[in-house]
Amino acid sequence: MTGLGTSYQLQHEAGKRLTRGQAILAKCADCMGNYVDGRTDCEMPKCPLYTWMPYKGKSRIVDEV
Repeated sequence: MTGLGTSYQLQHEAGKRLTRGQAILAKCADCMGNYVDGRTDCEMPKCPLYTWMPYKGKSRIVDEV
């Protein structure tokens, strides 16, 4: 388990408060099985948190369902 999101996830599990950005990265790490560190695009535009992901592709547009 490596990456910034994973460390935030562990902080959350220890009962520490997180900022909104830290919580988003922690959830991304949880969703991706601790594979991503939040620095790459997960390419999951249907995720409700994708809008706030800092490293998403700039040209990616989420299609309405």
